[in-house]
Amino acid sequence: MSMADIEVRAEEPAREDAPAAPGFVFDPGIGHTPLGLGWDAEPLVLDWFGEAKPDLLVTAGGGPRGRFARLYRPREAQGHCPPTYDSGIAIEALDGLRCLCALPNGSASRFDLVGLENDVLTWLPNQGDAKHPSFGDRRALSTLDELGISPCRVQQLVAVDWDGDGLVDLLAGVDDLTGYWPATDDVPAHQRIGFNQKGGHPGYDRTGLWRGRAPQPRVLWFRNVGKPGTPSFALQPEIGKSTGLSDLGLHPAALALSWGGGSSFELVITDNERTVRVHRNFGGQRPPVVMEPRVLQCGHGPLLLPEDRTTVQAADIDGDRKLELVFGMSDGRVFAVHSGPTRNDAKTPAPILHESTELRLGGRTVLAAADIDGDGDIDLIHGDASGRVSWTQDLGNQRYGAPVPLEAGGAPFRVDPGPDGMFEGPVAARLGYACPAVVDWTGNGRPDLLVGGAGGEVVFLRNDGAVNAPRFGHPALLRCQGSPLITPPRVRPAPVDWFGKGVVDLIALDLQGFLCVYPRTDTMELGPPTPLVDRLGRRLRLDGAFGQAGQCSLWAGPWTGSGHIDILVGLPRSNRHVIAALCGTPLNSIDDLPTVLLLENAGHEILIPRPMRLADGRPLVVGAEGCSPNGVQLSGQGGLDLLVGSDDGRVVFVRRSELRW
Repeated sequence: MSMADIEVRAEEPAREDAPAAPGFVFDPGIGHTPLGLGWDAEPLVLDWFGEAKPDLLVTAGGGPRGRFARLYRPREAQGHCPPTYDSGIAIEALDGLRCLCALPNGSASRFDLVGLENDVLTWLPNQGDAKHPSFGDRRALSTLDELGISPCRVQQLVAVDWDGDGLVDLLAGVDDLTGYWPATDDVPAHQRIGFNQKGGHPGYDRTGLWRGRAPQPRVLWFRNVGKPGTPSFALQPEIGKSTGLSDLGLHPAALALSWGGGSSFELVITDNERTVRVHRNFGGQRPPVVMEPRVLQCGHGPLLLPEDRTTVQAADIDGDRKLELVFGMSDGRVFAVHSGPTRNDAKTPAPILHESTELRLGGRTVLAAADIDGDGDIDLIHGDASGRVSWTQDLGNQRYGAPVPLEAGGAPFRVDPGPDGMFEGPVAARLGYACPAVVDWTGNGRPDLLVGGAGGEVVFLRNDGAVNAPRFGHPALLRCQGSPLITPPRVRPAPVDWFGKGVVDLIALDLQGFLCVYPRTDTMELGPPTPLVDRLGRRLRLDGAFGQAGQCSLWAGPWTGSGHIDILVGLPRSNRHVIAALCGTPLNSIDDLPTVLLLENAGHEILIPRPMRLADGRPLVVGAEGCSPNGVQLSGQGGLDLLVGSDDGRVVFVRRSELRW
């Protein structure tokens, strides 16, 4: 990776004279790598180039417009093995969209696209030709309110001729949010979410029950009442109310297909129960008459899709004339489920691979850099949106092995957000947002883990393994004055011997968002927080209101070489305005502020905020909803260099000589 990559992330044109930096790549010896970048990946399989091949269009979270699109072309498959895709190209015309569907348009360009831009159903006419699609102006078709389904959260849209009239309709899975928010109507929605002053979610009562109306999962059909090339959609009666569809769970994803081959037209549904149910269609009618389902099996039990899957599509990607289920994940990866030996069977979900060897970690990555296996190099320990923590081993020369999910107490480790960690209540995906930090907390010479998450708790994982083979024990919560320590959500704490007493303390945010140091009193116990202040004695607040609470990563170490412990802070782009307040400067343009902030230690627990900039004066901007800075020794130029995990899964390295603060 080079400085040019950083400049692109900073939304500035790349300079030809940008100094080179070491690249971080997967070891070519491990073969192809899982396809994925960003978070909440949504795949769409379509013949983009008119070559009768299963091209893969993936939209994912990240980038200046909130979401970006990338197109992957399949390489030649060997037999019926899943195809491997190329490294992909950006399709900027589709940035900011989700739930994309391809509609035949009856013209030489073959297809148009329909998707959601915020809460607006948007049509993208194809202005290209059969082999070179081109999408220009976006045309709003209807808002969700105009379609008659607001308020709701759309899980996915699928293009299908549901009624057999020759026009392609839309099949939608939604969570109906009518009466969902328990707060009064005169409170803006973005202020109804977040922690209260005691670290709990105000939407839940003391027994943990949601105070508002439960979200209602629905499968809807929007009939195409337009014509090829000029679509228009109208809501039809809800599917399932009178056709036998029952026991629908949250986040429904619905498809119309024939699983396992044949000409039958069936309704396939998966939801937060994770099973895949295939509903028979009585007489093969259009619209279908939905009957009782069968559950797809995998081995000796039902096929279970991951809890953090996003949208689900159906396409033949391996040329065996049978449909596969293709779905995205919260960490940005894309998986495929292939059919089994009978129409009731399926194989274990497998990641779709591509040719890129660039090191890309999971979506909403929080990265800690440390020697975890005792071989003297810098390994990568990273959490992702799902709440999992993985270890990527340094193989030398900035080559890394495949990420290995960590276990704790002999079981796969995953941070559970709990009700208080789900800002948007029970309709939200159950994502833990793991934020790991590495430190020898127990003083036994082995690196332990401290993991923050969506719920604000800090989990301790003791390393009981050998010096060169880490093995972590059962998770345990750190406590403050006898109660579990609660920070704002998605905060990576910074463990360090702040007071110079030979024990590791903890730097984190309190529930008001102020930077504090929690003194260590015992292995699992912390004392009351001591606020950290600037030269004028002002406390340092690093987060915003409920919608922007937490979401920062802290690192502590000797960055300036002054003999004191400094602090590096990684912030979301939307929360950079706090830097102007901390530095006492006017907020002329938020784009002139970095996402990495240095808090220089002047001694006596006084910190001086200094924005981190590149050598030419531009702000260092990494990530969209967060980044995780680390001080590392890599360039050999003296002092620490900067290694930053970006929330889109990239790893950015900047030499110390290329930074100013």
